[in-house]
Amino acid sequence: MALHAEQFFTQQLDLTDGTVIGDTYYATPRPDSPLRLRISFSRTIRAEEYDGLRLQILHAEQGGVLDTVLLTFADHATFHSRDAAIGRFPGYDGYAKLRDWHERDDPPWQGAATTKLRRAIEQYTLLWFPQPPAPPRPETAVAQRTLSGHPPAPEPNGFWLVDADFRKRLRSATHVLLDIVADCLDDDFRLIQALDGARYHAAELLGIPNEFGVLAEAEAAAEIVGLATGSPFTPAVIRALVLLDQRPVDDQERAVRAALRRRATTASATRKPIPAPPPPASARTR
Repeated sequence: MALHAEQFFTQQLDLTDGTVIGDTYYATPRPDSPLRLRISFSRTIRAEEYDGLRLQILHAEQGGVLDTVLLTFADHATFHSRDAAIGRFPGYDGYAKLRDWHERDDPPWQGAATTKLRRAIEQYTLLWFPQPPAPPRPETAVAQRTLSGHPPAPEPNGFWLVDADFRKRLRSATHVLLDIVADCLDDDFRLIQALDGARYHAAELLGIPNEFGVLAEAEAAAEIVGLATGSPFTPAVIRALVLLDQRPVDDQERAVRAALRRRATTASATRKPIPAPPPPASARTR
């Protein structure tokens, strides 16, 4: 497929419960329902140019489309970073558009940030296919995650602070959270709101148990405001975070991306190999 549609739907958007036919995704979110979900690329007036995704609800028995909604790339900041990097802004030709005009090895949506787009698809799907009531309270949080279809995130081996592998996963979770926050920011979804809530989805988003998500939130906040060398729970971090949340969203995004660069630099420095010590000099000389 020229659009690499299957890769876009299954990997970028993580829609794995349906089928991709051509450039269109089809799913039956509730097997006991006659309703079907169809997602396709929304064409502009130009051939092979797309400005978003078109979501439609179909009725398998009656036929026809019951509802249609358009999720534009512009409204969901899908290509914000790509366009900003090349100096393309609202009103410019090609802004927030996906074009499939040339033969290329990489998919035309390369560099898309799909976190907000995926969240909008999930919200629309839940509107038409509400989840059944939750089962009775399970014995443990692990059982709850298993029943919901998410494999349990690995627990630390003993006390988490002395488990080197788990602390490494916490650092990785903080980096992932910063990346997610950078893609989510806009005028309606600001810094504190983007940071808040990771603890509820830490298992599936960050690869750590949900109860440890608050640690990733705290570390990410301290890194964003440039105070990661001390405790993330100091009043200075709180004050700096609140002040940054009141600034324009572009300033917030710059702070988050600067935090990502700092963590990448720190990680590279810690991975430098330690030179081997020189061999001991011989005790005998001639």
